[in-house]
Amino acid sequence: MAAPAVWQNHAFALVHGEDGDGRREAVSSWKQKHVDPEWADFSLTICSEGCPWPEVIAALQEAAPLGVEARTVIVPAADNLFSKAKELPPPVKTLLEKPPAGVNLLLVAWTTLPAAPGKALGAKPWTDWNKAGRILKVGALDPMDIPGFLEAEARSLGLQFQGAAATLLAQRQGGQPGLLKRALEVLDLLAEDRRVTEDMVDQVTFRLAGQRAFAWSGAWQKGDAAGALRALRLALEDGDEPLMMLGQVRREVDRLLRLAEAEAAGLKGSEVLGALGLSPKQAFLLDGYRNALVKLKPRGVKALLSRVNQCERDLKGMALSRSEAPLLALTLALCRAWAR
Repeated sequence: MAAPAVWQNHAFALVHGEDGDGRREAVSSWKQKHVDPEWADFSLTICSEGCPWPEVIAALQEAAPLGVEARTVIVPAADNLFSKAKELPPPVKTLLEKPPAGVNLLLVAWTTLPAAPGKALGAKPWTDWNKAGRILKVGALDPMDIPGFLEAEARSLGLQFQGAAATLLAQRQGGQPGLLKRALEVLDLLAEDRRVTEDMVDQVTFRLAGQRAFAWSGAWQKGDAAGALRALRLALEDGDEPLMMLGQVRREVDRLLRLAEAEAAGLKGSEVLGALGLSPKQAFLLDGYRNALVKLKPRGVKALLSRVNQCERDLKGMALSRSEAPLLALTLALCRAWAR
């Protein structure tokens, strides 16, 4: 799904959400609009994952090389910059309210940032950004939009759903566009007569539904090393995107950090749930987070976050090793952290 032209045209923009495919397409289209490939080595700065606002500001203040109209700064995995919506540094707020000429900025968050009052995108200047079309969400599809999305993607592949095949596919894969597209690509190979039946969907999604990324995260949250490694292998073989899986880990580790901050601030009950972004129905998850925090302590949680960042760099090919070893090692570290 192409990013809106209005969003692409903004020199200061934000993209957020769990849809890895949509995120990559949006970043790519925005770069094509704002970065001259011939000058990219000199005019483009990609900040480190999870960097603080001072690093972003420093990158924006660098002088543009001669002959280049504007410098460009991209901040990947910028979720941490939105964790304390009410504590936005004044210089940053001023910069975001009145973006200067001669510089471009793209903030990339891997999770869907909440827009409720007092939350990440629920206050100025982000509310103004949203009205201006500077914010693009690429998260899960709304349930009402899934049938239309499936029909459009199937039509582009020349496929036709038979009976309740589309409904079954939506139930099995959920509203993540990337997962739906991967399943349709497999169905494209199976459906020689271009008709997709319920049996085909069941065949394609059986393993994905039972063993994909959520089975991996569920296993390491139980401290089940053998189960987590087995689920990881199956998920990778089934085509699940490692960076999307890593996004799940980042969310969980971020909640550990928020829990440490909440306890240090003396928050109790529903206040703790709110700090972690959990609803009252998810209160049962607190025991697992508290258990992990007791074992790791705040210093250990920060070390775990550093491990997540290093694993991401390796998966993106920015480290020396390009093997699956870092993801395997991270899985074992997560099992140790969450084991009771």
